[in-house]
Amino acid sequence: MPWLEDPDLTYIGDQVVIGSECSIVAHALNISNGQLKYTSEPIVIGNYSTIGGNSRIGIGVKIDEGGIVEAGSNVLPYTRIGRGEVWGGNPAVLIRKRHEYSDSPEVQSSVQQINQSELNAIIANAIHLPPEEITDELDSYNCMAWDSLAKMAIAASLYDRFAIRVPPREIFKLDSRKSIEELIFAHTNNDLPDSSVAESPPDGNTNAIPANPELLPLYPPETVTQALARLSQEEVVQAQAKKTIVVAATFTVQPLGSTLELWCRAFQMPFSVEFAEFNQLEQTLLSPNSDFINNQNGLNVVLTRPEDLISDGDPDGMIRAGQLLEAIISYASRKKGLIVSNLPPVVSPFFQGKDLQVEKLRLWWQEQLEKIEGIHILDFKSVVEEVGRQNASDASLEVIARAPYSQTVYQKLGIAITRLVRSIFLPAKKVLALDCDNTLWGGVVGEDGIDGLALSNDYPGRSFRLFQEMVLDLKKGGVLLVLVSKNEEADVWNVFENHPEMILRRGDIAGHRINWQKKSANLQELAKELNLGLDSFVFMDDSPVERLEVETNTPEVTVVPMPKDPAYYAETLSKLWCFDARSLTAEDTIRTQLMVQEQQRRDFQQSVSNLENYLESLELVAEIRLAEERDLPRVAQLTQKTNQFNLSLIRRSLPEIQEIQKSSSILVLSLKDRFGDYGLVGVGILKPENGSLLLDTFLMSCRALGRGVEEAFLYTMFDFATQKDLKRILAPFHSGPRNEQVKTFLLNMGFEQKQSDLLEAEVANSPKKPGHVKMLVNVLV
Repeated sequence: MPWLEDPDLTYIGDQVVIGSECSIVAHALNISNGQLKYTSEPIVIGNYSTIGGNSRIGIGVKIDEGGIVEAGSNVLPYTRIGRGEVWGGNPAVLIRKRHEYSDSPEVQSSVQQINQSELNAIIANAIHLPPEEITDELDSYNCMAWDSLAKMAIAASLYDRFAIRVPPREIFKLDSRKSIEELIFAHTNNDLPDSSVAESPPDGNTNAIPANPELLPLYPPETVTQALARLSQEEVVQAQAKKTIVVAATFTVQPLGSTLELWCRAFQMPFSVEFAEFNQLEQTLLSPNSDFINNQNGLNVVLTRPEDLISDGDPDGMIRAGQLLEAIISYASRKKGLIVSNLPPVVSPFFQGKDLQVEKLRLWWQEQLEKIEGIHILDFKSVVEEVGRQNASDASLEVIARAPYSQTVYQKLGIAITRLVRSIFLPAKKVLALDCDNTLWGGVVGEDGIDGLALSNDYPGRSFRLFQEMVLDLKKGGVLLVLVSKNEEADVWNVFENHPEMILRRGDIAGHRINWQKKSANLQELAKELNLGLDSFVFMDDSPVERLEVETNTPEVTVVPMPKDPAYYAETLSKLWCFDARSLTAEDTIRTQLMVQEQQRRDFQQSVSNLENYLESLELVAEIRLAEERDLPRVAQLTQKTNQFNLSLIRRSLPEIQEIQKSSSILVLSLKDRFGDYGLVGVGILKPENGSLLLDTFLMSCRALGRGVEEAFLYTMFDFATQKDLKRILAPFHSGPRNEQVKTFLLNMGFEQKQSDLLEAEVANSPKKPGHVKMLVNVLV
């Protein structure tokens, strides 16, 4: 039977067929400003429509007369399925139009009438003026900023917003608001020169993207970019740019700016995008007053290609490439965080070099970049390879504007930069929660038995093995794996321990809830057990019903829309960005082992009579020392991830930590006990200031708390201040939703609250050194 969750909001016409196991839900629960928000929108299913079995129909979907949804499809919220249209897939897209409806006069254009405020915003963004200054009188003849590069930026925005692929010779006619309106009208009527109308999604579907930005990479990039470009002006204003991305390149790159800004904004990273002078890379990297140097708080990007490095006078490209590499090394030694692209395949039809020389240069360039500390490598190569050489070039634009790539490449390049920016500024997800039956293996173990499961090197079992291999790679990268399965526990572990084709084994699993309870409740328990927020979890389950239950009751969890065919499970997982980490630390690689050790400690605590005996028997050893270069990635990671025992809540990147180390003392604490090594779990950034010691940062990983180690760390800081002949310790406190305990701890240690955001203590009133912690201190003053 279909699952009709909101009958009062669902309108079903005459002679409608709805298949079994369909889920039709006209509401959604989302988190907005920390509050749970209920939203609803009616679902309308027109006369003579058909919805295949096991399909999911989202909030606000409209299906016109005669529409068909193929079995197993996922129709995203607010999708409009036109009269007689056949949709299918996950997400559902237009497949064809039914023959009997093919001549319907009701078919609507895929491009809606543009409003003046939206057009003004496109122009204003290109020429860097406020939208209110855009008038009919303003054009390229009386506005110096409305130059050829601005026209290319306008063309890129039209592609992002309307999927209009403007022919190269038409780009330079975009010299007024009227000319742009005429071009849009020509597109609407399919009357552009050179037949350059891009294939665009059906009307209405461009808005059908998930609210959770972590799921955007699963959807067609053109569809997502169009939908993002349709954001209301009000939403755009709410996300004013706070930082800048400056792009320097050996070719024209302005067309990627619109996409890059849109996707960054979708991830709540409101960057503005600016461009250095054309082909001035060395100057931009080395000049003391360059765009890069003046963008200290933002991100800087270097893009180049083999065609611009190889010349008649430099046939192997090593001279120009070597000069550019020296400039990159010089810049990286002064400021960390530079983004540099690898070299893509040659696509220019005008290039006369030899393939062997190109490949040698590309390999050498990659090897050299990997040796440079403090830079991020952008995979430009994969962008071009994904599009394909034939579709990647635009010979006409290369001649006219030195813009050698197609609009598709520029759009995908902007998205690729966004992915890298996301990994730099946003935390990666920490936990992958997995169902078992028909997710990790084919079949139901309770019914089919271990020998009846589909899990082998042949289809269909190969689909599940490939998926498990990718899951195991994530675990090796520090992602915690947990099981959330409705099964008998013994049956599940029997598969993990005894099935010869299993890639994952029981030791790979950091936690589990194998029972018949709601999966949302199980996820809440696991979050508490792992001491992590639900927003750190990603959930994958083949059942749309289970996904809906988790999505509804634990909206903080990222719920992945799974394809019906298991052959696409691994591909779906590979498309997610949310597991991209800034850098991999030693602690990341043994995270599951650390969780197992913590469970052993909890079990051991149950056998000890009191807390004092428990702490003594743990045999704790704390090493406290000044941070070394190898520690800094973990230091940066802890500032970004620690929410509870964190005095300042200041989030810092690796380049920022490297800069701070030049003027401050960074103390780190590593811990081990009888059960194993906790790793580096404490950070203190200390700054002598006017006779006092300022605790810029004082934090501890939550897994080390409650063992007296925080007292040992604070004792060392008091000793540090004593050696410096300082009289007071100042602890600026920034209150957050979960860090009140660090304030309480300091007050218990003798600090006084002089102001709402400042705690103080006399150095002479040092806390006691905990007797049950062996302290190995190497802090040279």
